[in-house]
Amino acid sequence: MDSFVLDAEPRSEMGSRAARRLRADGLLPANIYGHKEDNVLVCLDAKAFRLFFEGGHRILTLRLGAKSERNVVKAVQYDSMGSHILHVDFTRISEHERLEMEVPVEQIGIPKGVASGGVLEFPLKDVLVSGPADAIPERIMINVEALDLGQAIRIKGLPVPDQCSFVQDSEQVVLHITASRATEETDVAEGDASQPEVIGKPKADEEAAES
Repeated sequence: MDSFVLDAEPRSEMGSRAARRLRADGLLPANIYGHKEDNVLVCLDAKAFRLFFEGGHRILTLRLGAKSERNVVKAVQYDSMGSHILHVDFTRISEHERLEMEVPVEQIGIPKGVASGGVLEFPLKDVLVSGPADAIPERIMINVEALDLGQAIRIKGLPVPDQCSFVQDSEQVVLHITASRATEETDVAEGDASQPEVIGKPKADEEAAES
C-alpha cells in the first residue's frame, strides 16, 4: 500500500460552532484514537484529505508537530446531501498489525458476454480483506474479458493479496454476466412462435368426418 502523509494541527475547541469555523477556513475537524493512548483532537487540510480519500486510500501517516503516527480512516461523516465531508475519525495502527478492511474490486477490459448482448452485474464492489496494515492493497484488479453469458467471478476466483485473506464466503458472487431483458424477450418470442396454418388445408377432424 502506498505511503501517504498529511499534516495535522491540534484543536482545542469542540462543538458544532467551532467545527463550522474550521470548515469555513478550509480545515476538516478530526479525532485520533486507539492503541490505549489519549484521544487527540486535530484538524487538517480539507482538500488534501478529500483527494486522498476519494482516491480510494484509507491508510496514511498523520504528522502532528514532531510526531508522526500511522493511521487508518475509521469513519467519515458527510453532510445531509452526502457531498461534503464534515468530520473524520482516525485509528492508530502499527506496521504489522492485522486489520480487516473493505477493498474495492475493479474490472479490466470488457467481457465478451457484453458484446453478445449480455449485461455486466456487479453485486459486490467491495470485499473484506484481512492482513497486515501495509499488505492490504488499495484495490483488487480482475480481468473480465473472457467472461461470457451466464458466467460469474466469485470471491474464490479473486487474486489473493500477499499475506492477506478474504473474510467473506468464498462462493459469494462478485460479478456476473446476465442476459439483457431485450435478449430474453426475443428468445421467448422465438420459442413461442407456432407454425402458421395453411389456408385451404382441411383439419384432421374434418377430413375424418368426410371419410
